[in-house]
Amino acid sequence: MLQFTDVRIETMCRLYSKQEKRAWDGEYLDVLDTALNLTLGQKRAAKDTDLLCRNVIRDARRTIRRSQATARQNAACRPLPDATRRRVCTAATDGTLVAEMITYDTPEARAIATETLQELSNFAAALGPHGIDCLQGMLDMATVPDSARRIGVSVATIERGRRAIREHARSLVSAAIG
Repeated sequence: MLQFTDVRIETMCRLYSKQEKRAWDGEYLDVLDTALNLTLGQKRAAKDTDLLCRNVIRDARRTIRRSQATARQNAACRPLPDATRRRVCTAATDGTLVAEMITYDTPEARAIATETLQELSNFAAALGPHGIDCLQGMLDMATVPDSARRIGVSVATIERGRRAIREHARSLVSAAIG
């Protein structure tokens, strides 16, 4: 039986309100969805609404990062059926090999990737003095707090930069598709 139901209910209401405020951000919606599930955990202490809300959002981000890392490790173990494809592997911090992506290695694909990265770099540079560092943090899969600490700016500055870069990348993809 869940205890402190009023605290859990208030936390869920706050999470739903956050969801309505940023309905356009798919990554954030995934975090909130996971946070809602974590809010209902029976072993989670629920004495203060502010503390519970902050903790479940933090834990949801950690859970998503862990599941993404596991998915990459599982993908690295699977053989590729097509000989023209290659796996791009990197070494994780603990030394294990991680497959970052599976790609076709063609000159056209390389040209498109180079052109897209150049466009994103130009856009990031136009954002201000920290735009390029913000883009590099995204490419390195660094967390927002880690990027902010490394660059020496606030978390909000990094979030704004990343949001703008993601929106520009979406516009590039939709322009290429449509």
